[in-house]
Amino acid sequence: MKHAIYLAALLLAGLASCSQAQKVKATAEQTAVGIHSHNDYAQPTPFYGAYNAGAASIEADIFLIDGQFYVGHDEEDLRPELTLEAMYLDPLLKAFQQNGQRAYPDGKPLQLLVDLKDGAATLSALQEMIETKGYKQLFDTTKNPTAVSLVITGDQITPEHFADYAPYVLQDGRIDKGDSDPLPRYTKEQLKYVPLVSQEFQKFSQWDGTTDLSADEREQLRQLVDEAHAKGVKIRFWGIPDTERAWQLSRDLGIDFINTDHPQQVRDWLEKTSNP
Repeated sequence: MKHAIYLAALLLAGLASCSQAQKVKATAEQTAVGIHSHNDYAQPTPFYGAYNAGAASIEADIFLIDGQFYVGHDEEDLRPELTLEAMYLDPLLKAFQQNGQRAYPDGKPLQLLVDLKDGAATLSALQEMIETKGYKQLFDTTKNPTAVSLVITGDQITPEHFADYAPYVLQDGRIDKGDSDPLPRYTKEQLKYVPLVSQEFQKFSQWDGTTDLSADEREQLRQLVDEAHAKGVKIRFWGIPDTERAWQLSRDLGIDFINTDHPQQVRDWLEKTSNP
């Protein structure tokens, strides 16, 4: 509870600060492709910390209560001020407009991964809110290829209903272990709504990120990455160790997002270890 209150205070301070807004605006040279800020709302400074670290993907869990979207991992963490609009949509829209209808000043892509906690009813209400409150410009990649990608995860709709929603409402797919095709559940039409597939890392390995991953497990992960890329989708693992060895593994295998609770540290590591 105290943590949530502390987060709220920091967030409100960030929204009110002109200097923070300027900091958000000037991020072209800070952008590091491949950082996914896992459970970003739990960061000391939600949104701003990940954005200023150049995150390529930012995650927010949402609950729909009495017509309002609240951000948090559990219902007991929710507070009136911790809304999706205040924490993410409004600051993101401000940056988007400042940057000439782009997420970042240099046009690098950004994905907002929205984790639904209560399914289709939440998704329908989310689309309605986007359409009626001026946020459509932020996400409408059908008209603006530099718009933010809105990707839905968590308690998701089933694939046969993907086309029931606006074309910019995209879906986080799932990958399966042991299949000759890790994406057998999606038709060609359904895959148009799936820019990303994700899965829990522990389904494939119990590696703790402190030693070398076994050759067999490394090859299995490489095959999953290659098969996902062959279908034209990106790939992410949640629950993967958040260590430098794991960050290096993600980069070596071509995993598209380094899943982390430490976006600034990953950015610093990427800059330090990138080839000149």
